Parts: sequence; structure tokens; C-alpha cells
Amino acid sequence: MNLQGDFEGLTLSSILQLLYNDQKTGVLTVSCDKEESKVFFEQGTIVYASASLKEARLGFLMRNDGIISAKQLQKCLALGRENKIYIGKILVDKGYISIDTLKKYNNKQVEAILYNLLFWKEGRFEYRDTKLNLKGMIVTQLNPMKLILEASRRIDELSVFKEFIPSDNLVFQMSGKVQSKEEIKLNANEWRILSLVDGTRSVHQIIKQSTYDEFAVYKIFFSMISSGLIEQKEEVQLDDKIGEDDYSAILTVFHDIFQPITKNIVDELGNRSYSLFEESKSSLKIEFKEVFKDFHPYNHKSSNLQAVSSSLAKIDVIEDSKDFLISGFADYSFQVLKKVGEIIGPNPLNEILNDIEKVLGYVKKYQAGSKEKSKIVNDMKNVIESIFLEFKIEKKGMTNSSLFSLFSR
Repeated sequence: MNLQGDFEGLTLSSILQLLYNDQKTGVLTVSCDKEESKVFFEQGTIVYASASLKEARLGFLMRNDGIISAKQLQKCLALGRENKIYIGKILVDKGYISIDTLKKYNNKQVEAILYNLLFWKEGRFEYRDTKLNLKGMIVTQLNPMKLILEASRRIDELSVFKEFIPSDNLVFQMSGKVQSKEEIKLNANEWRILSLVDGTRSVHQIIKQSTYDEFAVYKIFFSMISSGLIEQKEEVQLDDKIGEDDYSAILTVFHDIFQPITKNIVDELGNRSYSLFEESKSSLKIEFKEVFKDFHPYNHKSSNLQAVSSSLAKIDVIEDSKDFLISGFADYSFQVLKKVGEIIGPNPLNEILNDIEKVLGYVKKYQAGSKEKSKIVNDMKNVIESIFLEFKIEKKGMTNSSLFSLFSR
């Protein structure tokens, strides 16, 4: 029997069920865009599967679970390519894993491929009856119906997870509610995902970089969001096409810039951390004092947006209100950082500057090109350099990913 065509939704499940019920022996090929998977049937039972995606490959599954190291994996992959030998055999021959471990992960690989296929919403399939040559292969014995039931359960769960994470383009960051790592109780897979949550990577990027499947990553994200460990980072788009009186993107970026300051001084200063921002306004240039009169980093962003917008609307002599506002924020940032440095000293201040540079690195890397983006990054670069000079902080402690390295390219 030969079958071929396009599928949508649950059609692929129906095809698997048909091949199981008719006890077919042959190969089912499924493709979507650049991805392709093959499922091998022996009298209706799935005995093997292969996929083009590295996430489903045997070696990567073992590496993710810590069964083998990255160095061992690369060595065995090179030997496999050179001698055209199955990587599982090389791993066993080298003594890195046992036969039982190989069988276990061979099953996991086949299951991962099948679950991935059953998540596809559309694609093309082709089935052909053919005699299988399974000599020398470690085969599995999987019932397609059990896989379909488990996949259906996962799809239902994923729909719940996606209510909390409606797009894989969203970016998450640590919430700051957990004070130390000792308070966090996570398994190895959860730690792996958490280590990739840095306020710059999207959910999609984390899925690709972790090499875990979509369901596993969404499930871990759901758990960490529910526990308050991580939170969504508000996405802004600095764009020259946005209206002249829309300052929301600029305010959001500077709200993120002020976060490292508030986070680091609240323990040191307590209630005085609030008044420090007010005290800093007295040192602002005269043209900016009115604009920031009712602004405070501890206020809700909507309140700050209304306060700043109202103040700017009252000033008639501004040629470019956004340019003016960014200059004002840069001046305000300098005055705040200067006062913070005078109170807590250069070493804690250096940590704050490093955190601010991470925010600016994100803006530089991920925001589309615009004059607002360029001005924010350039003005804040000058602020940071001025603070370094003011407090005679050694720049040798800066990381390679710092703002200075960004501008030396």
C-alpha cells in the first residue's frame, strides 16, 4: 500500500492509527518546510524513527541529560562521520554508555520524534510498504496508539501553557523576588532553562539553544512563572515612525536602566532609596527640572508617562521632544548615579554600571535601528564613562560584552 498527501490537524494521528490497525510494514516519511522525519513500522508497531532536527538525535538527548559530555559527543560524532558508524555503537565501544542505556535512549529518541510530529499542524506525508532491514539496529517496540494518547495530553497541556506564554517571541527575566540561589529548588533540566533566561533571549531562542523540545520548555516556563521566579520583560520598539508625542518606548527603556539602581540600593538605603531620586533632581540642568518634577522610578510607568508627556506639552521651544527627553534622562541618570556612588562607594557602583550596560547591550543588539536608539546608547555611554572618571573606577574589571567593547567594534 502506498499513501501520500498533505495533512492538517489530527490527520497525521489518523494515518498512524491506520498503519497500526492494518499491521503495516514500511516507512512513513513526514516533511514540513525544511524538516523531515521517517517512521519505520514492523507489523503495525513503530520500531525506529529518524529526524533531521538535532534536538531528536540520540547524542544530544544523552548530552542534555548529562549521560555523556559535550567533548565525548563531538569526538564520537567525528568518528561516526569518518568511519560511517552509528554513534550508539561508538558510545558503547568507547565505554561511555552501556547497552541498556543505549536501548533506553533509543526509545527516548523515537518518542521525541513522534511527539514532535504529532505537534505539527500541517505538512506532507508519504507511506510506502517495504521490507525493513533491521540487522544490527537496536529497535524499539512502540504502540502508536499510546503515543497518540500521550501526545493529545501534551497538546492539551501546551494550550494551557500558551495562555501564559502566548508567543515564543516573548522575552523573560528573573523577577528578583528570590533573594538567593539557595532558595531555589530546581532539577537539572529546570536549571538549564533558567540559566538561559537573561532578559535578552526569546522563548524561541531558548528552545533552540537548550535543544529541549517545545513542550518541555513551555512546561518549565509555566512552572517558573507560576512560582514567581521569572517574569515577562516588557518589549518596546524604538521606531522613528512612531508618533512624535509617543514617549512610551523611551520611558520603558529608561525604566529598565533605573532597575539595576533601585535593586542595588534598596538594601543599603532602605526608605532613603526613594528620596535619593528626588534629591538628585536638584542637580538637574534647569531645562530638565520641570520635565522630571513628577517623575519617579518607583511610580507605575503609566503615571510616569502621563507626567512626562504633560510636562513636555507645556514647553513650546523644543525642536525635537524625543531628543530632548533622552538628553534629560541621561542627565538625570548621571545625577542619580553620582549620588549613589557618593553613598555606597565605587565597588557597588561598578556592579550597577555593569548591569546598566547589559540593558544597553540588549537595546543595541535587538532593537531596530532608529535615531532614538542611537541617542539612548550614545548618551548613556557618555554617562557611564563620566561616572567612571568621577569615581576613578578601573575599567579593567569590565567584561568583554560591556558597552565599551560594543563601541570599539
